[in-house]
Amino acid sequence: MGKKQFSNSHENDVVRKVKQKASCGIRLTGKDIRKAATSSPSAGKSGSGHNEMLQHLGSLVDSVTTGIISLDGDGRIRVFNAAVEKLFGLPRVMVMGRHMKEIGRMMGFDDHGRRALWERISDAVWAAGAALDLEFDLITRRGKRTVMSYSVYPIGRMAWSVGNGVVIMLDDITRKKEMEDQISDARKKLLAVFDGITDGIQVVDSDFRITAVNKSMTTLLAREIRTGARCFETCAFGTKIFYDCPAEETFRTGQPASITKRLLLRPSNKQEERVVEISTFPLLNRGNRVIQVVEYIKDVTEKVRLAERLEQSRRLAELGEMSARVAHEVRNPLNAIIGAAHFLSTEYPGDETLRNFTDLIKRQANRVNQVASDLLYVSKPLRMRLTTVQVEQVIDQALDSLLEQLRDQHINVVRDAAPGTPPIQADELQIEQALQNILRNAVEAMPGGGVLGISFGPVLPDGNMVEIRVQDTGPGIPEQDRERIFQSFFTTRVRGTGLGLTIVQRVMKNHGGEVVMEHPGTGGTRVLVRLPVKNAFSDQSRAFKVEADPDASPPSDTPLRVSESPL
Repeated sequence: MGKKQFSNSHENDVVRKVKQKASCGIRLTGKDIRKAATSSPSAGKSGSGHNEMLQHLGSLVDSVTTGIISLDGDGRIRVFNAAVEKLFGLPRVMVMGRHMKEIGRMMGFDDHGRRALWERISDAVWAAGAALDLEFDLITRRGKRTVMSYSVYPIGRMAWSVGNGVVIMLDDITRKKEMEDQISDARKKLLAVFDGITDGIQVVDSDFRITAVNKSMTTLLAREIRTGARCFETCAFGTKIFYDCPAEETFRTGQPASITKRLLLRPSNKQEERVVEISTFPLLNRGNRVIQVVEYIKDVTEKVRLAERLEQSRRLAELGEMSARVAHEVRNPLNAIIGAAHFLSTEYPGDETLRNFTDLIKRQANRVNQVASDLLYVSKPLRMRLTTVQVEQVIDQALDSLLEQLRDQHINVVRDAAPGTPPIQADELQIEQALQNILRNAVEAMPGGGVLGISFGPVLPDGNMVEIRVQDTGPGIPEQDRERIFQSFFTTRVRGTGLGLTIVQRVMKNHGGEVVMEHPGTGGTRVLVRLPVKNAFSDQSRAFKVEADPDASPPSDTPLRVSESPL
């Protein structure tokens, strides 16, 4: 057998033994490797091959950046590689064969960091059991901080005993700890930004389960949102995915999607409709496959309402231009028509047919004149002439023009005045016009008769506002029309102009008040008008809203005084 073949055979024997011990989970040191080399059956065949192998294995142990220390059963050092030499500043020739306890005394007294690290390692060696991945902050003489990780492994399969020898592994994990700290800081910053965004953000997986959600989502939807819940159950209050779900579209197409939806929310036991804009964005894996979707939910309710108000303002601006022409082109001829009809009726009083036609002309001309007056009232700027107004008196004035209609339709008027209702500072004519429009709507909602409830009083506890409540017993406003009742020109009546409530809204805005429409569960409609006792000349409108009031009481349940007979 040649020299080369002997060397290969010897190396194979050593490798086989090393692999055998490694398969048992044993960490090997230079000493163990040398022992495997010397115990090989072919080792005695060539001393030069043995020495070459030892040198080769020693070089391997010294080439690794991990510090390796091996102790025999007596606690004496058998392996002390180059990484450990550099770490503790001790040459190998000084420590080989010495007991571990002696090494600490060989270090300088001013080298506190290295001495403390060696003491920690010694404590781990003599402890009962393996010590894995322990950490130590090593501060050098120059003040540099190095984080060391050290582990102690027993040699052999027997129960832990120093008599079997141990292997000590040391690693510099400073860079690793710095990266972990950077990742932790970045995560904290990301979470702070994630939760600080005022819009709702959540991440869903392919099963539409929420994997992450920010705090604003809870505020937006007025309910608790838990990770692991399905997004359509939490956000849309449904039990299945909607056909227009943008997240489903993003999973299917891999492209961003967006949709605007109206959600009925229940904050504080009240039902409130909010308009939200839902945008979804894909999260891809390395294979460009959508694995998660980010849902960005923005509350655009105020934006939509502003757009509606701008549209209403645009309509009113167009109406202003048109009303100026109406005033000149329609009202002047109407006066001539009414005057001619009046002349004919007085000139021929005995002609019954002529009198019927002249009465018809007057009624229709007055109707056209009322439409022209409404258009002018809406289009022109409202200038207030503030006076002290008694609430009950202005209500009586608004009812005067409806007395005949109330009598013909057999409608009972039920009134209730709260004691101590203060007078208000307001423009009496404007308040009368607004109340007249509200009362006329209530009367026209009860063509077959009913009860018209009117009550008023201060709004407690401060009494800075006065509230006037008008309630009818008609069929109520259809649900599909409730969002549009304050829009200009919207009406459900054949002869209506759709400007009555628009005028009411303008008057309330002019006075810093508000008008609220309620829909009692028993039927009918309740209109609440709130006006400040002292006018602050505010140019900003208060909230004009339509609310559902399913628990409200019918008019008969309120403490109102019933009149003796129909008007």
